[in-house]
Amino acid sequence: MVCRFSYISCARWIVAAILGAVGPSLVEAADAPVVSAEQEKFFEEKIRPVLATKCWECHGPKKQESGLRLDSREGILAGGDSGKRGAVAGEPQHSSVIQAVHHRGDFQMPPDLKLPDAQIADLTEWVKQGLPWPASSPSAALVLTASERATHDRQSHWAYQPVQRPAVPNVPLSGFVSSHLDAFVAAKLTAAGITPSPEADRRTLLRRLNFDLLGLPPSSAEVQAFEQDAAPDAYERQVDRLLASPQHGARWGRHWLDVARYADTRGYAFAKDRRYPYAYTYRDYVINAFNQDLPYDRFIREQLAADQLNLGDDKSPLAALGFLTTGRRFNNRNDDIDDQIDAVTRGILGLTVACARCHDHKFDAIPAEDYYSLYGVFASIEEPGELPLIAPPQESEAYRAFEAELSKRRGAMNEFIGAKQREVIDQARLQATDYLAKVAAGDRTQLLEKLPFLTLDPKDLRPALVDRWKRFISERTKNNEHALWGLWKDLLALKDDAYAEEASKVIDRWNMRAEGDATGQMNPLLKAAFAAEVPQSRMDVPRIYGKLLAAVLPAWKQAGGDTGALEKLNAAEKQLARVLVGKDGPADISADEIGKLVSRADRNKQNELLKKVQEFEASSPVAPPRAMVVYDKKQPYDPRVFIRGNQARPGKQVPRQFLLVMATSERQPFKNGSGRLELAESLVSPQNPLTSRVLVNRIWMHHFGEPIVTTPSDFGIRTESPPLQSALDWLAAEMMDQCWSLKTLHRQLVTSSTYRQQSNDRAAARLADPENRLLWRMNRRRLEWEPLRDSLLAVSGRLDETLGGKSVELTTAPFTRRRSVFGNIDRQDLPNLFRVFDIASPDQSSPRRPRTTVPQQALFLMNSPFVIEQAQSLAQRPAVVAASSPADKVVALYRAALARQPDEAELNIAQQFLSTAPAPSGTIKLTPVEQLAQLLLLTNEFMYVD
Repeated sequence: MVCRFSYISCARWIVAAILGAVGPSLVEAADAPVVSAEQEKFFEEKIRPVLATKCWECHGPKKQESGLRLDSREGILAGGDSGKRGAVAGEPQHSSVIQAVHHRGDFQMPPDLKLPDAQIADLTEWVKQGLPWPASSPSAALVLTASERATHDRQSHWAYQPVQRPAVPNVPLSGFVSSHLDAFVAAKLTAAGITPSPEADRRTLLRRLNFDLLGLPPSSAEVQAFEQDAAPDAYERQVDRLLASPQHGARWGRHWLDVARYADTRGYAFAKDRRYPYAYTYRDYVINAFNQDLPYDRFIREQLAADQLNLGDDKSPLAALGFLTTGRRFNNRNDDIDDQIDAVTRGILGLTVACARCHDHKFDAIPAEDYYSLYGVFASIEEPGELPLIAPPQESEAYRAFEAELSKRRGAMNEFIGAKQREVIDQARLQATDYLAKVAAGDRTQLLEKLPFLTLDPKDLRPALVDRWKRFISERTKNNEHALWGLWKDLLALKDDAYAEEASKVIDRWNMRAEGDATGQMNPLLKAAFAAEVPQSRMDVPRIYGKLLAAVLPAWKQAGGDTGALEKLNAAEKQLARVLVGKDGPADISADEIGKLVSRADRNKQNELLKKVQEFEASSPVAPPRAMVVYDKKQPYDPRVFIRGNQARPGKQVPRQFLLVMATSERQPFKNGSGRLELAESLVSPQNPLTSRVLVNRIWMHHFGEPIVTTPSDFGIRTESPPLQSALDWLAAEMMDQCWSLKTLHRQLVTSSTYRQQSNDRAAARLADPENRLLWRMNRRRLEWEPLRDSLLAVSGRLDETLGGKSVELTTAPFTRRRSVFGNIDRQDLPNLFRVFDIASPDQSSPRRPRTTVPQQALFLMNSPFVIEQAQSLAQRPAVVAASSPADKVVALYRAALARQPDEAELNIAQQFLSTAPAPSGTIKLTPVEQLAQLLLLTNEFMYVD
């Protein structure tokens, strides 16, 4: 036998060796591919969670079924006892793991339930890519505790250092340095042996300013006036004029909406209206906040906890809570909370906390406990059934008709909910014994079998009501002194052996207490009940308690069955009755909670009625604005770590509190409700080193085309100190000292000499700094979708600059003239046009937009009915129509479209085009002048900002 098994082992080794010799596995293992940032993100978001939750329990460091390990690239390539490799890099069709997850052949993984198709597709794509596996964390991370890692990172990582104002360098570039910001840039340029670029001409500067601050092109008259203004403060006055414009908020509000993953719909919704009828109130709040220069710290507080601030009579800031409520809904509360955590932490703090949902963060000192601390904050909030008004309605006949129909629909919904609420409350009271039995049995469900006093089958108990009873009793049994529930705790603590004898001793001890309802006493009705019957087993306790509660309910009803009826009962009866009818009791169920406590059929009916209300509100133009708010639940959620992200495997309980890596002293749990306001205070605390840096970096990116920190939503330990860190820190410190004023920050950036440089290329400078990280010139930028579309409307003279209101469709005729920021964003059906022009995905917080150059962009400008419509309107502008000669028409078109005069060559070419272009006929829809207008709209000069 020994020889036989030895032979088999040798055979396996030989087969594995031969396979390794003839296949690529040895090369693959030794020569792992370089992992790109995109592949690393794909692995961390799509692959590692699947491996961690579905594979590593059986094929990880603690257990290796069939000798196979899947917790490293080398382990997968090595394979297991069968001699086959787990996967072949680049060849999913020859990879055992891929065959197993497809449940093909003899091996099926996971064995109990096949993976979703999307996860199988992700694994297949990963194998196609060559199994890219990011480099492991530093070895120190394997031995340090979470607290030690956090302390180490806080002391060593540049982004975790306190924000301090660095000393301003003294540099010789006196002609260039006009501000402290310029000094930091000049110091880096001098050290690199690079000189800055000259200042751009005035037309270029004004065009740059207009697009950066307003998202609109300057008019020819504005350019001409600026070019002729010889005052030394001419430029600064242009900056102030633009910052004061209401269109400033429309431009910068859109930037924040990218971070806030704003959209007008919830995404896929089963049996619900997909639309958010009042999402627009959040968008309008953001625009108004930027226009009013709302301090950024207040901006953050309002977006997380406006309902907990002293707002006075103006309730419009409640709309700020759309930051938490306008994200995608996943029809799964855990995923919704994950999205909220991600938006807050990446968007405001620049940390990828959501990576710690299933396991400790691989790189940053963010343990899973921290993720679930924040999970507890957002699991403690809920949205009301009826959203609050934030502005009075405008009285009119149309509004009165709207109100009547809305009242009718709401009445039907509320009548249904009210009936179900009464039904559930009655059940919660009458079936108290059943729920007490479930609480007493705990995880020992076998104790509930064949209990004669139960009126419900245990599987018919409502889980949400069970949880309410558990919490209610738990709060009252934190010590053994409660007059009603202290005995419950002592009796349920007894072991099953000799239960009746031990229970009798416990009851005797309690009978020695004075009768009463105060702490340390014993409720006399409870004493009488247990004097009459000593429990013989654990499950007799809930039966006796249930009988006692049931007996007091008729007395309460006879006394009036309302709040005042409690006061008519004696003290002992009152203490018992409060359990069933009192505020915060298990049966104190609000209308907003009914959806969680009714059957699926009733829940579908409620959703159907709600959908009728929402559809009517969403489609009515006269519906008054409401805020998409959240409120704290009556009982905050006490979070537990979900082992490997699995809600069915709750682990260690953790408090609601801020991140460990941000704590400079002993952390204090959040105490006020959900903790949202305390979280907001932690985010904007001057001691928090990240929030101000992250914001300055975002604003810098939109002004200069590239951020100082190249990962705007990730300032974790893998982010290297950027070349212009000193400038970033100085601006961050200055912004906080200036009361978090964003307009002050804008002014500092755009008035600097660094910002006013030309964008021309210089070969020698490019050789020294090819990516322009040191800013030796201005970056040339293509207009995003919104300013491009708005510019087409602006130069055609048709732009509607009205702010606010419900979202409008941008891509269907007749084409709206509203600014693009007011366009409807439908997550489930995002127009392809938006994707072509790289609009931010509304499915998650976007650090920056992708930048692509594809043929569809040019084809849109060449063929779109919208663009043709604007070209026709441009050709019909009064100055163009009034021009008497072809040359004058060319000049008028150039001035309207590009805000400048054509040079001599351009004038000659355009005149020749007008004289030779075919007139409208057949497939040609435009006149020669209209064709020339469209050609100007197609130019790079129109689409780019220098």
